[in-house]
Amino acid sequence: MKNLLFLFLSISSISFGQSKFTVYFDTDSYQLQLSELNRLDLFLKNKDIIFSKVIGYCDYRASNDYNDTLSLKRANFVSGIIEKVTNQKQLVVENKGENFEQNSDLKLNRKVEIFYEELITENVLPKEDKKDLSHQVSTAKVGDKLVLKNLHFYNRSGIFVPESRPILEELLKIMLANPNLKIEIQGHICCQQGTDVEDTAKVRALAVYNYLIKNKINKNRLSYKSFGSTKPIHKIPENNENERIENRRVEIQIIAN
Repeated sequence: MKNLLFLFLSISSISFGQSKFTVYFDTDSYQLQLSELNRLDLFLKNKDIIFSKVIGYCDYRASNDYNDTLSLKRANFVSGIIEKVTNQKQLVVENKGENFEQNSDLKLNRKVEIFYEELITENVLPKEDKKDLSHQVSTAKVGDKLVLKNLHFYNRSGIFVPESRPILEELLKIMLANPNLKIEIQGHICCQQGTDVEDTAKVRALAVYNYLIKNKINKNRLSYKSFGSTKPIHKIPENNENERIENRRVEIQIIAN
């Protein structure tokens, strides 16, 4: 019978501005327990991260060939989670099996190391983007489209992250202060061409629509629409995370003012 170990995650800094996120496995297993999957999922969702590489390892027990195979399965399993949660593709996947300096504590050898960099963006925007949404709306014409800056959601959902509260409240104040204003809320996604079965863009546009309805904005002043990935700002596949962020957006189009 296998000895079950408590799994844990650790983060440690490495050189050249990268960080390393290490996931530890049970003996002979290449899958994470549910509680640890949830912890990993939360980590991935709450940071702006660019992933570069994952490496799988095993302890020295069992044959070299067996450990090579198992370590690769572990690396592929973790890489698959990263791709699903973050939509980041083309990670480098490596495996070292048991061929590394083993720790005397065997549970520390059964691992996958995830290398990443936290996204650092300079706060340098075109002059017109520095104006707040209220000013943009006041100068907009019918047909103009305005991006709801800093409106973000948890992965592939219509659930707002807490940092989205200010832009939602600003939009609500604008709608309350301008009773003749009518808008269409338009959702866009990044990273993939073709049909999105879950229609995440629609789910997110609808979330903004429902927020305004819940806060007493007449539904006759609102509509919503999904464009999926058909109107990207940057060509898909994007070159970096900045481009992905700008493509997965919610805009409002001025219908009447």
